[in-house]
Amino acid sequence: MTRFRCALSLALFAAPIFAALPVVPAPDQAALLKSKDPKLAANKKLAYDFFRVVLRARHLDEADKYMKEDYIQHNPNADTGIVGFKAYFSKLGGPQPVQDTVPGLVAIQAEGNFVTLSFVREYDDPTAKGQKYTTTWFDMFRIDNGKIAEHWDVALKAPPPSK
Repeated sequence: MTRFRCALSLALFAAPIFAALPVVPAPDQAALLKSKDPKLAANKKLAYDFFRVVLRARHLDEADKYMKEDYIQHNPNADTGIVGFKAYFSKLGGPQPVQDTVPGLVAIQAEGNFVTLSFVREYDDPTAKGQKYTTTWFDMFRIDNGKIAEHWDVALKAPPPSK
């Protein structure tokens, strides 16, 4: 029984060591854009600039520069196609200043024609009133001939507006 108590005590005292660590942004976003492969570096830069200029700063007038006309959308809240994309994002407010970096960016991964941007996402902790926790959000893009052709993220359907 002594071994059991020792193992139980060790497990209880070690539990905080194994708690999830907070997600933190990358300290140097310029370094995330680098790649030995020029095509991967170009794809990373395209997705990064699209995110900064069009998504974050809502310069929808520049969407055609980054996106294919028949862009495929997998977010359940926005329609497919550049027209549907613009209709959805135009509801979120007008253009904002374009920032040099993207707040909360953790990593950029590129493989073949795919680029994934990972971000810090903060939520209220349902297990600890008044506390917050962080997790990771992602946006993944498929690049085709130098333009964004398809998009995925972890968005859920938004509830209908309150009346």
